[in-house]
Amino acid sequence: MLRIVCLGLVAAVGLGVTAQRAEAVPVRCDTCRDDGDFRAEAIKLGPGTHLVYNVGANVIQQYYIKSSTSGGGGQEPRAARAASQVVLKQTPPPAAVEELRRGNRVYVEGGMSLRPTYVVPVDVLGLNPDARSKTAYDYVRDQNLRAMVESATGNVNVITNIVDANVLTSMSDLVQMTTNYTGLRDQARLMFRVVFKDGSYVTVIVNLEHQNGESEVGSERTAAGQLIPADIQQVQGTWTDYGGENLGRMADHMASLGASMKYTGPTTSGFVKGITCSGSANGKTCVVEYMIR
Repeated sequence: MLRIVCLGLVAAVGLGVTAQRAEAVPVRCDTCRDDGDFRAEAIKLGPGTHLVYNVGANVIQQYYIKSSTSGGGGQEPRAARAASQVVLKQTPPPAAVEELRRGNRVYVEGGMSLRPTYVVPVDVLGLNPDARSKTAYDYVRDQNLRAMVESATGNVNVITNIVDANVLTSMSDLVQMTTNYTGLRDQARLMFRVVFKDGSYVTVIVNLEHQNGESEVGSERTAAGQLIPADIQQVQGTWTDYGGENLGRMADHMASLGASMKYTGPTTSGFVKGITCSGSANGKTCVVEYMIR
């Protein structure tokens, strides 16, 4: 039976996490394979207690590193410092082992990722017709459109229609943990790429502990994956048509942000081949290149 975590309940359960965090410093090491790898990673972190884990391999180890006190003065060579360290392998807390077990399940069910990504056509979100007709260009400027999309992506019914049941169950199990020794509860998220009618898109991060999704900062893109600037400071660089992308809307968007526009080529009969923007602070100038097809 699929267990859907009540978002409010998960948030309430998470209140005790901070108080129960272990003193050990967690570090994820996807390249650690044997004891030597885990030990070396812990040593690199310096003195203290360290939890080193490989989420894909479902292996976690804990080490206590202490530097022995040197009787001499002066600068101690690195080799001598390493040799004088006390390195003790310890037993990780059972809750940390369980966190990793659940995190590993999310990783496996999510296609070898703690943040599985889903392509979500805007029509799936159940927005009103006007909102469904918008684009990512509108998204960067329309805070209400942004709020509607974020609310829809956090809706339980929308989530269960998009996400595989096994992924959702495994992620729900992880975020229900009342401990967070490893930090895996903070890493596990659902990533929704919301695609608008024109192919432009934005990425929304879905956290099962929250009622709404959260837009990934700077994730608004054209259909070809080019940045749609959110403010005048981001109007910097070169945009091209990539063999067919319509940059006319991009030029209008940049002008609306306050960039000074200069046009070259057959502006009345051509199409926008490229846009190059430069300048500092708010003084941005964009050269828009038109060409005949």
